Amino acid sequence: MKTIYAIPGLGTTGKLFEFMHIANGDVKILQWPQPEIGITLEQYAKLFVEQIDTSKPFSLLGVSFGGMICSELSHMVNTEKVILISSCKNKTELPFIIRFQKYIPLYKWFSEKTLRRFAFNSRWILGFEKEYKAAFEDMINAMPKNYVGLSIGMIVNWTNTKTPKNCIHIQGKKDNLLLYKNVKADHSIENGGHAMIVYQAKELNELLNKLIL
Repeated sequence: MKTIYAIPGLGTTGKLFEFMHIANGDVKILQWPQPEIGITLEQYAKLFVEQIDTSKPFSLLGVSFGGMICSELSHMVNTEKVILISSCKNKTELPFIIRFQKYIPLYKWFSEKTLRRFAFNSRWILGFEKEYKAAFEDMINAMPKNYVGLSIGMIVNWTNTKTPKNCIHIQGKKDNLLLYKNVKADHSIENGGHAMIVYQAKELNELLNKLIL
C-alpha cells in the first residue's frame, strides 16, 4: 500500500477528496497550519513537514494551492512522486492576473471577511456547481484565521522557478483559473475544469490508479 499525503486547494478541506479512490493508496490528508503575517509559500510549506512521516516512502498529491505547496515540499523532503492536479509547478505557470498582483496587490484592499465572501461567490470560476454550494461555504468557513488573504499573498509573491523531480502534472483543458495553456501538463482531462477532482473524479481515479502502482 502506497502512502500518499494529500493537500486540498485554497479555501477547501479534505472533503474535496471525497470522490477520489486510489486502490493501492493510503491517502493521508494534511491539515492547514495557521499562517503568520508575511509568511512566504516556502516557509508555509515547511510547516507541513511535521505531518509527514519521512522515515517511510511516500508520494505527495496536491490540488490547486495545495499542489503549489507540494511543489515546495518536494524540494525539502524525499518523495517518490509529486502529483499536481489543477495546479502550477512554479510561479512561471501562474496566469498574468495573479502575477500582476505582486506589484499592485488589490487583495490587500479588502478585509478577510470580504475575501472569503469573494472566494465563495467565485465558485463558478472554480467550477463548483449549485449542489456544491453549501459544502464549499462550510469549507471556506473552516479555514484558519486570516487564511485567505495570507494565502493569496503567498501565491502572488511566489518566487520558485524550479520544477519538482518525479512530477506528474494533471490539468483540465477547461480550467478557468489556472489556465491549461499556461502549464506544461503531463496528462490532460478534456472537459476538466478547476474543480475536476469533484466533477471528473471517475476519469481522474482511473488515471491515478495507473500512476500509483
